[in-house]
Amino acid sequence: MAFAIAAALLAALFLILGRSKGAVLRMVDAGARAPALLLAAGAAGSLVWRLFGGPFAPSEWTAAGADALLAALAFAAAAQFRITRLASVCPASFRLTIGGAPLFLIVCGLAAFILAPQLSFNAAFLLAGALTLNGAAFDRRAVTGAPAPQTIKAAVRLESAAILALGLPVAVLLEAVATAAPQGMPEATPLFEASREFLIAFALGGASGLAAGFFGNKLKMKKKAAELAIISGVFSFLIAPLIGGHAVLAAGAAGLLWGEQTTALSVTRVRLRRMAERVVAPVAYLAFGIALAPRVFQADLLTLLFAAAVVTIMRVGPRLAALKKTSLPRESQMFLAWFGGAPGAASALFLISLFDAPSIVAQDAILTVGAVAVVFGVMAARLTSRPLVKLFLKQSALAKKRARFAG
Repeated sequence: MAFAIAAALLAALFLILGRSKGAVLRMVDAGARAPALLLAAGAAGSLVWRLFGGPFAPSEWTAAGADALLAALAFAAAAQFRITRLASVCPASFRLTIGGAPLFLIVCGLAAFILAPQLSFNAAFLLAGALTLNGAAFDRRAVTGAPAPQTIKAAVRLESAAILALGLPVAVLLEAVATAAPQGMPEATPLFEASREFLIAFALGGASGLAAGFFGNKLKMKKKAAELAIISGVFSFLIAPLIGGHAVLAAGAAGLLWGEQTTALSVTRVRLRRMAERVVAPVAYLAFGIALAPRVFQADLLTLLFAAAVVTIMRVGPRLAALKKTSLPRESQMFLAWFGGAPGAASALFLISLFDAPSIVAQDAILTVGAVAVVFGVMAARLTSRPLVKLFLKQSALAKKRARFAG
């Protein structure tokens, strides 16, 4: 029931914004470009609400709302690329997805286990899985206005989408590993149940996405390709829980298989991405500010150190290592290493979705450390994006001068 109501509210929000014009859209777009401001507004509102003794929303409804938003984000991300052509279309994005993201997951999990003694080994890697789901928290205007080639900017967007679409199932399985088994049941029971939900979700979502792509490829339905894709995602999200599948993974699978099957123009994929960015990201950051951002005040020194390392050394290092053997210039590698991979909207929503999972070992510690890391990621993105763009411009100019002298 909670899933259905959350999906209906999200669909109504998409419909309202789709028919809105002028000041409303400008206000929404401004919010999408200011995640730090939305976080601060949500946290301030939450603190005032708590100060006056306001009641908390039920954890089931909070988690269901986060799942609906995360499903929309995952569907739109998965619809952005063809998984079988990712390596040939954008080798840099492929390396960051297949090499950089897993390396970050390992480094982040080990660092969390060492620096946050309140986390068990499994809980530390669940936290790392959540933080791997980057959400493009960076200033969009700084990225789009950067003096980088369009192919490099496209690579930032593509690898962000690929890491989210392919990393979400890993995060769900890590959640199962970190979940305590019911009393009297084998320890592997949560993992077995999650694997079953994963298979059902992929079968349902994949079939739905393939059907939407197949019918959308027909000449008479080409103009409705995006609408058919959205219907397949919503259908998968709503039906999956009824047959024992994972709702969010089902929506992601629908987007992934639709993206593989469709022959729609790239503008259709861009349209889906912009809809998700416009609607989901602002709500995600505001909700995260309300639900989890105030936990920053509970952080100790080790937690702050871990959060700072997550959005700097631990993020950039694996990404640079993944790009080392590419033919990209050094300045382009630095651009890709920094303008991507930071915990953002997807990480925020995944952490909120854990509200309704009390059987997770060290759940409260995961939420606190994760909240600090996401807040640090958004703040670091906002504070450093423009200065780093200027630095990239200087490096590009120096590289061109060296090339002219060498020639």
